[in-house]
Amino acid sequence: MNASAPPWPRLLVFLVAGSLLQVVLACNRSSAGGAQLTSASASPARVRDPGISLQCVADQINKAPAPFHWSYKKSVPPFTDADWEANVAPDSIDGTLVDTTGSHAIHGVRTNTSGWNTAVLVLTGSLPASTFTLVQNSSATKRAGAENLNGLQTLKYSIDTANDTAADASLIRSVLGANGFIKGTAWVTQTGCPVRFTLDVEQDNKDGTVQKEHYEANMTTN
Repeated sequence: MNASAPPWPRLLVFLVAGSLLQVVLACNRSSAGGAQLTSASASPARVRDPGISLQCVADQINKAPAPFHWSYKKSVPPFTDADWEANVAPDSIDGTLVDTTGSHAIHGVRTNTSGWNTAVLVLTGSLPASTFTLVQNSSATKRAGAENLNGLQTLKYSIDTANDTAADASLIRSVLGANGFIKGTAWVTQTGCPVRFTLDVEQDNKDGTVQKEHYEANMTTN
C-alpha cells in the first residue's frame, strides 16, 4: 500500500467496487428482524439452527435497536492489517479505522443519509462474506452448544474444513488449493447474528505462494 496516497478515496473505491454496495442498499430495506439482538419471535426451526449471517451485521449497524460497541480486525499479510472500532447507536456512529496508513475517523448521523451509508459501508466493507459462504451449509460448520456471551444468549458454531465430507472438501480444494483450509468459531444470536467470531483462512496458490488471512469480530452491548 502506498502510504503517500490519500487513504479514504482508495478505501471507498475498493469497498464500492465489491459486493458491499449491495449490502448497504439491502440495509436500507425494512428489516426489523435482522436488527434485533434477541429473537423471541423466531420459529423453533430457525432457533435450532439459524446459521451465521454477516448480512445481519450490516442490518445491526444500519438499524441498531440499542447502543452497542463493534470491533473488527482483518489481517492479510503483507497487504492488510486493519482494526475497526465503533460505538453504534440508533442515530449515530462514531469510531476509527486504524490501518497501515494511519488512523481515520468514522462518523455518521442518521439525519445525513450519505454520511450514514458511508459509515456503515466502512464498518462492514471488509467482512469475510465469501469465506463464510463457503462453509455456511457445509460439513465444516457444526453446532457446538450454547453460551452466554457479552450478556446475550448465543449459539456456538465450530468451523473446520478438516471435518469436510469428500464433496465439501473438493470445493475447498478448488477454491483454496490442495492444502487450503478455513477454521474458526462463531457465536450468534438465535437469528444468526454474529456476537463474536474468529476465522483463519489459508490459500495455497498454484505458484507455490501461501496467503493467510485472519479475522475477528466482537459485539458488546453498552
